[in-house]
Amino acid sequence: LIGKEMPEWENPVAVKCPEDLRRGERSKYYATVRVNEASLKEWHLGIYFDLRPFTFWEAFFSLMVTFGVCILLCIASACFSKDADRLVLTPVENMIAKVETIRENPLAATKVADEEFHREEVSRARTKKLRESKNILNIMKDLMLCKGSAGPAELMETVILEKTIIKLGSLLALGFGEAGSQIIEHNMNGVDSACVDAMIEGTRVECIIGATRIRNFGTATEVLQGKVMTFVNQIAEIVHGVVDEFHGYASKNNGDFFMMIWRKSANHDGVVLSKLADMSMLAFARILGAVHRSPVLAAYRGHPGLQQRLGKNCRVHLSSGLHYGWAIEGAVGSE
Repeated sequence: LIGKEMPEWENPVAVKCPEDLRRGERSKYYATVRVNEASLKEWHLGIYFDLRPFTFWEAFFSLMVTFGVCILLCIASACFSKDADRLVLTPVENMIAKVETIRENPLAATKVADEEFHREEVSRARTKKLRESKNILNIMKDLMLCKGSAGPAELMETVILEKTIIKLGSLLALGFGEAGSQIIEHNMNGVDSACVDAMIEGTRVECIIGATRIRNFGTATEVLQGKVMTFVNQIAEIVHGVVDEFHGYASKNNGDFFMMIWRKSANHDGVVLSKLADMSMLAFARILGAVHRSPVLAAYRGHPGLQQRLGKNCRVHLSSGLHYGWAIEGAVGSE
C-alpha cells in the first residue's frame, strides 16, 4: 500500500488504490509496448510514485510566498499612506483649521502668524545646532555615502499655500482692525456666495475712548518730508504696544491722531469697568513716559531742522485725552 514505506513522511496515509490519490499527488509510469488498446486496458504493468510529501511542501512554500507578498503590500500601503498624509492630507487639514479659526475670530490670524513664526524660528535653530554638532564620525559617514551639504529644502506647494493663508489673514486683521473684524466674520460665514458685503450695520457699544495727538506735527511734516512716515510709525509702535499690553486696542489712525478703545462687554460689572478705567489711565501714563525715554525718538531732539523751527529744547510731545460713554462701532466707507 502506498505510504507505508516512506520514513521521511511523518504522517503517511495509506491508500488501497493509487487511483484514489489526486492527480497532483501521484505519478504513474508504465512500459510502452506495441499492443492494442483493448489489451492495454485489460491489464498492464504500472509503477506509481507517491508525490504527497512534495505537494505538501510545495503548498506550504506557496502559502509562505503569498503571506510574504501580503506583508510587503501592507508595508507599501502604509508607506504610501504615510507620504499621502504628510504631503497632502495633513497640510490640507491644517489649512482648513486655520481658515476656520480666521472665520470664527478674524483677529486670531495675527496670533496664528506669531505661532507659525515661532515654530519656524525653533526649527531653524534646531537645524543649525545639528549642523554645528556634527562630529568626525558623521562627517566620515557622509563622505562614504557621498552625501554633500544639503542646501535649503524646497517648500511644497501645500506649505506655500498654508503660509499664504496665514499672511492674508494677518493682513486682513491689520487692515480692518477690531471694528472691521465684524465685516470679515460676516463675509467669511456667508459661504453660500462669493459676494463681499462690506455694508453691515454698526453696533452700539459702551467703551472708554482714548485719543492721542502728536504736537507740532505740521512743522515735523514740513521738516522731515518723506521721513515723517517713519516718525509716525515709531510713535505708533509705542502707543499701540502699550495699549495692547493694557487690554485695549487701536481703533483709528489719522496722521497725527491715534484713537484707542477699551470696550465694555455685557458681562462686565462695575468692578471690571473700574479696572478698565485704571488700565486706560496707566496706559496713557506709560505712553508719555515711553515717548520721552525712547532712544529712537530722542534722535529727533538734535535734528537741525526741528531745532531751527521749534527751538533748541524741542522734543516729541503728545497730548492725550480719555472719555467714557457710548459709541457706534462699525466701518465707514464705500465699496
